[in-house]
Amino acid sequence: MEKNEKKLFIVLEQHLYDRYHYMIHKYDFDSYLVEGFGDIQIGTTLKHFINRIKKRKIFTKEYEKLQRFINQKIEEYKLEQIYFSNSEGYIAYNFLLKIRADFPNLELIGLQHGVFELSEVPKSKIRYLVNNICNFFYGIYPIGSGFGSKIVDKYIVYSDVYKDFLINKFNWSEKNVSSDIKFLKCELFDKREFMAKNEKVALFLMQCLNKAGMCSESDEQFLNKTVLEYLSKRYDKVLVKTHPADQVRLSFPANTNIKQTDDLIGAFNCSTHAFSFSSTTLIEAKVFDVEAFAINSKLVKEDKSIYSIFENVLSFEDEIVS
Repeated sequence: MEKNEKKLFIVLEQHLYDRYHYMIHKYDFDSYLVEGFGDIQIGTTLKHFINRIKKRKIFTKEYEKLQRFINQKIEEYKLEQIYFSNSEGYIAYNFLLKIRADFPNLELIGLQHGVFELSEVPKSKIRYLVNNICNFFYGIYPIGSGFGSKIVDKYIVYSDVYKDFLINKFNWSEKNVSSDIKFLKCELFDKREFMAKNEKVALFLMQCLNKAGMCSESDEQFLNKTVLEYLSKRYDKVLVKTHPADQVRLSFPANTNIKQTDDLIGAFNCSTHAFSFSSTTLIEAKVFDVEAFAINSKLVKEDKSIYSIFENVLSFEDEIVS
């Protein structure tokens, strides 16, 4: 008897599950959540790399669990494709290379899960060297391959801008890259509401800047505090949404017009403007016809080509502070 065909969705980082659970159920994916990594999955400093090497046994244990799961699903139904929550980080790099080797007949499909700079990474050769030395001695790659790496067979991206970038800069075949924001952000499209907005409401979308190694903790606090003060003076109401990987409760004075929210979709539905540094949520804001503004600061260490994808960019030093 021929087996029924089904597709598998693997969430490689725990904090990404909330982003994809709606898609998983809507499109009837079978799914698997990789667990056990905790905070070692976030960060790009030498300290993070060393910590990953020290805790490499976690990687081996978690991959073996995933390997057994895939084998079980191959027995249960006809499995030809696996979709992955991301393919850029170090967990993805290690897992995808092993999956490709262990299951050569499966088609691996990567989903764009964030905004990425539109420039060729100058550190790619150093990254390649460090990864291969560490893999030779310790059996693990401590650094992710970054956006555009061909460790998956196909890539689904936010827009034609990213599609063209992969084709022109990383030599991807056009047939293996598709631009489909409605698929990647299906929950937002399904739950958006177009309502009358009688107040000017700003939504500030925080990022894990310090955890990601993009600035110091004190600089991140200064950036967030200054942006909120700027917005509070210019809008009737300010909503603050923390990053999923940094769930903290914020405190504000009782008489302020600033309020924390955990409901991103509800916040988009009632906001008129959205602000962040270079968060993916600024792209999501456009789904709700919310005008979005990226904030570029000298304090944030990143490839500044990332700001070319945003329609509106504010200078923190020239426009927010002054």
